[in-house]
Amino acid sequence: MNSQIPGLIADIRREQQQTQKLVQELEELLSDLSGDPDSVDLRAIASILHDFYTGIEKIFSRIALEMEGNLPEGENWHRQLLERMAVDIKKVRPAVISEELEVKLDEYLRFRHLFRHSYGFLLQWEKCKGLTNNLTPCHKQVQKELKVFLTFLTKLQEEISNSDF
Repeated sequence: MNSQIPGLIADIRREQQQTQKLVQELEELLSDLSGDPDSVDLRAIASILHDFYTGIEKIFSRIALEMEGNLPEGENWHRQLLERMAVDIKKVRPAVISEELEVKLDEYLRFRHLFRHSYGFLLQWEKCKGLTNNLTPCHKQVQKELKVFLTFLTKLQEEISNSDF
């Protein structure tokens, strides 16, 4: 695992930057609106919400693969992965996110599923509004909790490096 930790840290930081860009895009899009979004703007908002969770899931997938050696399997593997990230796995890693954040991210996971499996013209602003308004605070919480996890990874890397001597 020694050589994998720096790459994992780099991958997490890269995805953090990418999700930050998504939040900025959404904020810019919303600032340009004068009222509720039209169908084209709504599709753009929905795409950003979709991409946000996809970026978070990339982080979770890398952590599961590098630290646990596998991803969940089966039809509900996306939800299982999210749930696993809120669990402390003894002698492997602490929980990556809190249970509170897991509940918030589950809403984005469910929306992503809806987005992928329905037509864009069926999107409704009233159903996207809450996720849209909560994206910035949710992202801030993700960043805060990932910072704690990155501190764990950095310390683990240092311990491994020091034990090599």
